[in-house]
Amino acid sequence: MNATLLEKTKSSINEEMIMNEKIKIGTQRKVIQIQKTIQFEYKKNYSKFKGMLITSLIIFGLFLIINLISEGQDILSPEDPADYFKGYLDMITFLILIIAVTFGGGIIVEDFEKQTGNLLFPKIPKDRLLIGRIIARYTYVVLSVGFYYLLIATTTLIKYGGIPKVIWSSLGWALLYAFLMFSFLILFSALMNRVASAMIMGIIMILMVFSLLQLLLMFTGVTWEPFFVITYYGNIITACFNMPIGDARFGTPQFQMGPGHNEIGSDLRAWITPSATGAIIGSIIYSIICLTLAYLRYKKKQSSQM
Repeated sequence: MNATLLEKTKSSINEEMIMNEKIKIGTQRKVIQIQKTIQFEYKKNYSKFKGMLITSLIIFGLFLIINLISEGQDILSPEDPADYFKGYLDMITFLILIIAVTFGGGIIVEDFEKQTGNLLFPKIPKDRLLIGRIIARYTYVVLSVGFYYLLIATTTLIKYGGIPKVIWSSLGWALLYAFLMFSFLILFSALMNRVASAMIMGIIMILMVFSLLQLLLMFTGVTWEPFFVITYYGNIITACFNMPIGDARFGTPQFQMGPGHNEIGSDLRAWITPSATGAIIGSIIYSIICLTLAYLRYKKKQSSQM
């Protein structure tokens, strides 16, 4: 009886050891496949990355030229370096959109448009492929946005002899908003059948549809905060320099219809920026929803192509 029990115990231990070894090997295989995907994506998208660095440099250069011309016309620069730094961020959300479209617009749909899925899918599961791509391409997004901030910080340091600490908060919000935009473009990459279609539809949604939604809410007098509008989260990137608190986040915009027209909008109110908590929670939830829907669509598209 004791011998039989001992044999069963040894057998159970051996089975557990074998199972643990299989799990270990499987985990190592997953990590290796993701690492290989990341390395490949770095090489594949390096030219796009250089293009985004050049784009950031051009936008920064244009702002710098405008500032130099203004100073040449005896227009004084702000005394506060934070205000000077903020002046370069007027187009930061547009720059982030360009970067997100560049790296996220084709992340899924390119496999089906170029018929590379038939080569990739049997060798690596779609979830590991997508994880590797997201890590690699978002790294390029971070570096592209960070490069723009580095240029402004360098100029501010030279001009004022110091850098305001608030830029770190602004950079953090910019990277969070970039991930949200990146996730949104990934969703469109999963929904569309062409890379160009994914990019164009994503840009239309962000620049036109969401902007019109914000105007509609403002003119109809709706007072609830537009957390469902993706572009709303980008406001905090510059608002954090002088963050409004409480009711001050719900302000009164001013519009001018053109030369000879009086300003309108004194009775209109709109949300200026989300709170820090709202921006973090809203951006994370929005990103999770976009990535989940993109993955489900990716899975369905793969099965239909096999």
